Amino acid sequence: MTEFAFYKTSNFRVDETFYVLVQKALEKNLNSVVIFETKEALKDISIMLWSKKPESFLPHSIERDNLSNDSPIYLTTREENPNKSQIIFSPEGALVKKSKNWKRCIYIFDHDDNSSFDRLKEYYFLLENSKEKIELYEQKKGNWIKNNFMR
Repeated sequence: MTEFAFYKTSNFRVDETFYVLVQKALEKNLNSVVIFETKEALKDISIMLWSKKPESFLPHSIERDNLSNDSPIYLTTREENPNKSQIIFSPEGALVKKSKNWKRCIYIFDHDDNSSFDRLKEYYFLLENSKEKIELYEQKKGNWIKNNFMR
């Protein structure tokens, strides 16, 4: 069964939250796919993964790279899984259409982005009605707490 997690950011930007979460997946030796709606957002995250920490970087590839099968983090605008990931991240609001192909789907959005929130809220209710396993996390004073902010 696929698990769904929604992260509503307030103290950190979406890209910062994504960076921490994908780094944790990497530390657990879990491959990840990251799906975007736009190539611009994909490019921005790719640059961040290379340059966020000057002493290190998070190894990744982008769609149509020859190394995508060997990369622990794969960035794409299409729902695909060349690196045999169990986790898919959506830091830009792209909805995962084939959620059964993943063990965990993680959505990250900014608390001020009403468009993403409305779309994800509608999706949340579809998942809830289907009795899917859902976790909701919200930032409070810099900490992540479980909170049903969709109600």
